Amino acid sequence: MALESYGSFEELKSRLDEIVEAVNDKDLPLDQALSLYEEAVGLGLRASDLLEQGIDEASVQEALASEAPSRACR
Repeated sequence: MALESYGSFEELKSRLDEIVEAVNDKDLPLDQALSLYEEAVGLGLRASDLLEQGIDEASVQEALASEAPSRACR
C-alpha cells in the first residue's frame, strides 16, 4: 500500500501494530524484518506529514476565525 493512501493516524497505527506483531515472531527472516522496519520508518514519516497538515489547517482556521469579527465590523 502506498504511504499516501494512509489518510489518518488510525490507519497508520493499525498497520504499525501489524508490523510490531510480525517482527515479534522469532521465526521471521531477517530480510523480512528489515523490510518491515523500512515500512515502519516510512509510516512514521507519513504520520509526521499528516501532523504538519493538521497544524497547517488549524492555523488557517484560526487565522480565518480571528479575521471574521474584524470583517463584520467593517
